[in-house]
Amino acid sequence: MKNKKYLIPEISALSIISTARKTDDGYDFCFDSTSIPNEYRTENTLQDDCPIFHQAMCILYGDDFRNSELLCEALRDVFVYVDFSGIFNRMPVGRILELQELAKEMFKPKGIKINFGKEDMTYIAFERSASLSRDNRLSFVRSDIYEALKERMMLGMTIGKCQLSKLYAYNALLFTSGKRYDEEDILSEKRIIVIDNPESVVKDVDVITVTDDGTNNPVRMYTRVQKKTDVKITEFDGEGLISVNLARKLEANHHSFQIRLPYIKGVVHEVDFASLFKEIGVPFITDIFGVKHNPVDVDIILTKSMFKGFGWMTENGLSWKEYMYRCRKYKHALYVSGKDREYTPDTIELNYQFLNTLAIMNDEFRPADLPLGWNEAPEAEKQNWITKTTENAYFSFIGNRETRKNYLLGKGDIYSDIIRKNPLFIGEPMFQSELSDKAESIADKYSMGKLLVSGDNRYLSDDLMKLLAYIVKSSEGETSAYQKLQKEQLHDNLMYAPMPTYKENDTYTLLRSPHIARNEEVVAIPLKDVGEIRKRYLSHLHYVIMVDSRSLIPERLGGADYDGDMIKTVADPLVNACVKRSSTVLPVLKIPTAEPLISDANDWEARFATVKATFSSRVGQISNAALSRGVIAYDESITNEERKAVLEEVETLAILTGLEIDSAKSGIKPDLSAYLEARNIKRSRFLKYKDIFDQGDNAEWYEPTKTQKLAKYFGCTNWDSITSNLEKLPYYAYSMATQTEKATDKPAKDSELFTFAAEPDWKEKLDSTTLQRVKSLISDYETALKRIRFLTHTEKDMKRQNDVYRILMARGQEKEFSVDEIYSAFDKMSSYQVRLARQQLIAGDWQFTPPEERVRRFYEITDSTWDAKIVRLFCDFRCGGYRMLGDVISDFDDMHRNRSLKKNYLSQKGDTTQMKAMVSGIKHTADAKNQIISNCKHIMFPIRTRNAAPSLNPEDVVKCAVALGKRKFALEVLPDIVLRLTLDSNIPTDETKKKKWRLWQ
Repeated sequence: MKNKKYLIPEISALSIISTARKTDDGYDFCFDSTSIPNEYRTENTLQDDCPIFHQAMCILYGDDFRNSELLCEALRDVFVYVDFSGIFNRMPVGRILELQELAKEMFKPKGIKINFGKEDMTYIAFERSASLSRDNRLSFVRSDIYEALKERMMLGMTIGKCQLSKLYAYNALLFTSGKRYDEEDILSEKRIIVIDNPESVVKDVDVITVTDDGTNNPVRMYTRVQKKTDVKITEFDGEGLISVNLARKLEANHHSFQIRLPYIKGVVHEVDFASLFKEIGVPFITDIFGVKHNPVDVDIILTKSMFKGFGWMTENGLSWKEYMYRCRKYKHALYVSGKDREYTPDTIELNYQFLNTLAIMNDEFRPADLPLGWNEAPEAEKQNWITKTTENAYFSFIGNRETRKNYLLGKGDIYSDIIRKNPLFIGEPMFQSELSDKAESIADKYSMGKLLVSGDNRYLSDDLMKLLAYIVKSSEGETSAYQKLQKEQLHDNLMYAPMPTYKENDTYTLLRSPHIARNEEVVAIPLKDVGEIRKRYLSHLHYVIMVDSRSLIPERLGGADYDGDMIKTVADPLVNACVKRSSTVLPVLKIPTAEPLISDANDWEARFATVKATFSSRVGQISNAALSRGVIAYDESITNEERKAVLEEVETLAILTGLEIDSAKSGIKPDLSAYLEARNIKRSRFLKYKDIFDQGDNAEWYEPTKTQKLAKYFGCTNWDSITSNLEKLPYYAYSMATQTEKATDKPAKDSELFTFAAEPDWKEKLDSTTLQRVKSLISDYETALKRIRFLTHTEKDMKRQNDVYRILMARGQEKEFSVDEIYSAFDKMSSYQVRLARQQLIAGDWQFTPPEERVRRFYEITDSTWDAKIVRLFCDFRCGGYRMLGDVISDFDDMHRNRSLKKNYLSQKGDTTQMKAMVSGIKHTADAKNQIISNCKHIMFPIRTRNAAPSLNPEDVVKCAVALGKRKFALEVLPDIVLRLTLDSNIPTDETKKKKWRLWQ
């Protein structure tokens, strides 16, 4: 079932700032999204359903509202996402400082005004999810529902002095997309209970950590420290249990669920604790409030760490019963934001970060005597190497016909049924294209360090046997029931991963992203002697890996917890041998807990400071800085002296990455200037390739294309001289893709695919009227698809902004002018003026205009009045500055033309009634192609009305489509009918019977 989407507009803060008007008490902002210059600045985004959108709908339409539309536009003028990119993620100097001061004005309680087509409405700064925060975005909400929405979000609680960053982070839980379960009875203090999290202390651990500079600043300097210390462990941090009955109601074939409720988040695993406690004689469960519960009545057991609102609930004098009542009162519901997979694959993708730290010899990575391309499957080679599985997977989709067929058969859809019935359908272009795309994807991932190896992905979990034992102990003490469970608990580096799909080994490697230093690789030992209770009550959790939290495995994995963190379990023997070679005695990288900043939740300036401090995650930048150092630190061919200092920086950066991630909740960010601005570290060749690979395929006339850049990258390097395996990955992938022999399957004849095509004259028997009607229908269907492809692939507006920014950077003016500010200066030009200006630029020689003539010529081209500093900027030709005027004018001209085309492209003058029906509803759906297919079926098989055309016979439609050479239409629109008419190759024909008879004789 498809998830509901909401249409939510997004506008850049720079666009809103461009409307700033000085007043006695600061500034006013009034952005009219309906004006032609501002249309391109408003992007309509599709957002998944989430609790906060449901709450807004309740305010607008009542608590019992019902809306079954897959695409809902009811909130398009209620929420607006404001993009603060280019403001708070840059140094506050020059023009950027001015922009930051103006942006601060947007957070004042009076809000900002935006017109979405009705009238000017006031919007107030609201909340943001973790993903919005990483992308520098904040939601603003319409002022008339702001207070009501805030009350419902916070369950009517009053929160004053608090750790504001945590309040933001936990309010943000309601922005998490997920599936809503509306059974109100679930929200009961008897069915959902909370227990405490025990804490343990591990003594004298060898750790590397950092200490801050002792200030209260939101950005702090940190210094590396290595020492022995005690490490405090919060057990079962972020996880709990769910009953079998409720798990079946949520999703019948799933056993682990990431859940969301107001101020509640984490993972619950399905365990039949009621039956277990009955079996071992435990009559009740005691919750954190001292209340005893019959296990049969309980559906969810939360740990205190999952209940983020525990402290605020206590401060507001609420009981757990009252808390649950308020959840029901405000129509909250249990949301499932993630769950385990039904089937666990037997391979995983390693990433380039891990490959960089892996202690591996060249011949283990990829032996030099292997061919760069393949004519037969790599799996036939006796020797093993790291890239073997990936290269074999590529060859399977390119050169192995049997694997290609098995892939299509294994998809489990109606096309699998068609191919199973007649494998000759594999030759159809739509299937050939799918197989080719799959192979290309594997090659691309290979080049980016995403290598396939044996293993799987699982939810990291503390030992659930220990959790069950703790529940018994806290309810009735260390009884025989407790001791029975305690005997089966994990200890040391033992792990329990039920139902593996890969070959079992003596050891496994555990990994988690981001992975920066070798210290973050964990060697774990599988539990061999699985107890009877564990087998019966925990062995179904095939998407979970359980460890003993006291082993410090979570700490070694970047400070992981159990609220949904995914762990890679590597089963490849070669990888595990390499990890054991280097990682067993390294110190733990300990991420310190930052002392939180306390602020008043009702102080708008404090809220602004919190948002400003937590915008712009730099995890990607840190990872790149660490990678460039890691290439040196983990290169065995470099001397130990050279490596030592760089290695310490890599370990420090791994810790700072954790602090950067935690800053969304702590409000404190590490100062990274010493690492991100360093010029003495040579940039990795791999990162250079990654930059080229991530670029789009579009280039300006004066720029080399992506293909040309890649050709230069591969051609200008002596690859034999490169010693780092990571650095050679792009070359290996490129060589494999260009030198491997490709297999193709040609389309089969009609008579080999369809039962009706066995007769030589079958086409002559088709009804001519039906044939013409189907021909017209297919023509309109293909036209409709072309139109949506055009709308999808029309160039994004203002694609030349990057060039303008590069010129500003080259001239050192990026702090004086923002790109948005430059573009907004041209808003006053009409589409007609822009078109004339572009024609003059094409016809004239602007780039050759002498300095003394440029100002006059600029006014001639633009035919408008301008601020003097803007004129000086465009008349400065340094560093290719002559291109800037052409960039901006061309972007605006393309924008006006594309907007005009998009407005009228779906429904054009001269469209027939059938064509209009074919494209109807496309603007109001999240899946345009499926809407066209649905429209097509309605045209072919209309509901009986007086003026409706007679319904077509679906089998006749397929026959006509095949006769017209349009098999793709039949496969896309009527696959069920194609299946019915497919010639079954599994049933012997008379000819095959004769062949078998002759062979027998």
